[in-house]
Amino acid sequence: MLPYLAYRYVKNKREKNQRDMDSDLDSMVRSIVPDKAVISIPGVAAKLGEDSKEYIPGVLSILEKSVGVFIEWRPSEDPDATWVMTSDDGNAEMVHSRSPEEKRDRGARVAFSMDVNDLSSFRNDEPKRGSGGFPSIRLICRDGSSQVPLFFRNSSTGEFIDRLQGYITLRRSHRDADLVIVVDQKSEALAKSVSMLDENGDILSRFMQNPYMTAMTGFSKITSFVQDQVIPSVLNDTDAVTQEEKIRLMRELRLAEEQMRVHSDAAGEFEVVTQLDLPPRPEIYRELPVSRELWNSFKLSNGSIDPMKLHHLKMNVFRGGLNAELRKEAWKCLLGYRQWHESDSEFEKRRTELAKQYHNMKSQWMSVTEGQEKRFSKFVKRKSLVEKDVARTDRTVPFFQGEDNVNLIHLHNVLMTYVMYNFDLGYVQGMSDFASPLLFVMKDEVDTFWCFVGLMEMTHKNFEKDQAFIKLQMNQLRDLVMIINPKLANYLESEKSDDMYFCFRWVLVWFKREFSFLDTCKLWEVLWSGQPCPRFLLLICVAILDSQTNIIIDNHFGLTEILKHINDLSMHLKVDEILTAAEAIFHQLSASQNKLPAHICQYLNIGESAVSSSNNSPSRSDPDREDL
Repeated sequence: MLPYLAYRYVKNKREKNQRDMDSDLDSMVRSIVPDKAVISIPGVAAKLGEDSKEYIPGVLSILEKSVGVFIEWRPSEDPDATWVMTSDDGNAEMVHSRSPEEKRDRGARVAFSMDVNDLSSFRNDEPKRGSGGFPSIRLICRDGSSQVPLFFRNSSTGEFIDRLQGYITLRRSHRDADLVIVVDQKSEALAKSVSMLDENGDILSRFMQNPYMTAMTGFSKITSFVQDQVIPSVLNDTDAVTQEEKIRLMRELRLAEEQMRVHSDAAGEFEVVTQLDLPPRPEIYRELPVSRELWNSFKLSNGSIDPMKLHHLKMNVFRGGLNAELRKEAWKCLLGYRQWHESDSEFEKRRTELAKQYHNMKSQWMSVTEGQEKRFSKFVKRKSLVEKDVARTDRTVPFFQGEDNVNLIHLHNVLMTYVMYNFDLGYVQGMSDFASPLLFVMKDEVDTFWCFVGLMEMTHKNFEKDQAFIKLQMNQLRDLVMIINPKLANYLESEKSDDMYFCFRWVLVWFKREFSFLDTCKLWEVLWSGQPCPRFLLLICVAILDSQTNIIIDNHFGLTEILKHINDLSMHLKVDEILTAAEAIFHQLSASQNKLPAHICQYLNIGESAVSSSNNSPSRSDPDREDL
């Protein structure tokens, strides 16, 4: 044993010496060969987020270093720098630099330096003529991550791209003119030769009606793993590799439980679908948010909503959302806290009774002593989860900022009271994401709690221990992608990613982590309208994936890269564009309902399925609303 230990010691010593020598050599080379700026472009601004009005002025450079060629962006050092951008309505926006300290802090968050060999592709967006906007570039790395969008104020992107082509080979995507791909010439040649042998089997020819339903019964071995490992990883881990490991393990556990998906050739058991020729998607335009004046026009004299106009009102909410000042009243109706048919006096009377119920339940958990907690392990575990989640929920939003913020106490109270209200479900990580916007709008514990109860009636299946409903939605999403974008469905299947687990976070908390706080409010009220179909959330998923198809395929992303790319879309999605695209997809499919499989019609609540679903609505408070 001793000779082996001596051998390991000598070997480790040699390796350390070699690393030290390499480090010294690298330092010496750097000192001899200074960095050379091939091009430096001032007036290139980084945008912090899609809904942000802040653009950080900076300099984009291509640098030749001793260790390679790098693309770098650094914030401007000019303390008097200003930035003028043109908004979507064509008006110029002047964004002044902040204090030097704030500027350094914000600039440091988005500054980057990357080896050109790590570049996989980039989007080169040119503004439409007359729009007054500026050209932009967003760099996409080989690992699927993306840099922040960079806007060129004083020049076009052409000079930067021309210089970049001196080091790497670029080509435009055949599918998307705005997407520029970095070409690996060896793999490109191999791909061309392989493609000649590829028969490109039609995935839709293997698409059967609900082949997964039998598999939905056996998840007992993965339930605790999903709640204890996968959900925290998807919501909290920024490392896509960690998420991928959890997702792969969940997939292995599922496959071990299911053994295989059930496929049958029995006559009449499944519906074989061929390639569908879908009509073009119609042009859809979003409307203005519902104003208080418009909302009141749907009321009767006693304050209730006219039942003859209810569907029209919901469509208005769906098409435009709500004015912020109307949300406190309207959300109560959309979430079933106030019944549509209730008069003002009836609701106030019932609210008084519900307030008493809330305070009774609140007093129950607040009166639990330390001695009782020692014999109440489930309560202690849930209390600990609530405290951890409240401490990190939306802390960048001003409403929840600060250590002694009373709103955090209100949020904690609402969630703990829900534990007592529904002790079977209790508290699962992610529920605080649903509660915080409600408190932000209601500014009252009682109203927030009962709105939260209504929202949980829509979403509680996402948090049930067997996770069967999440699995069901993933399978339904896959079915929709097969119909709407078979090219992407084929690719995901070839990359063993067609279980759609990279969309887990989207579905779990309804895109709360993907859009800004206010955009999330708008998205949710659109979904709460229940229009135009019960699975519109999945069409939003499809719309986003559809917009990313070329980036995913042209960059040959695998599961890890897809996860990173999907995560990096967070705060860079335009909610109105996504809603418009999702609605267009719905109308495209609705126009083809006679060709669609029965289960697709059921997801969309069209055709014969619309009649049966309207007669079997699960909502206690609204016969027109389905679980989304």
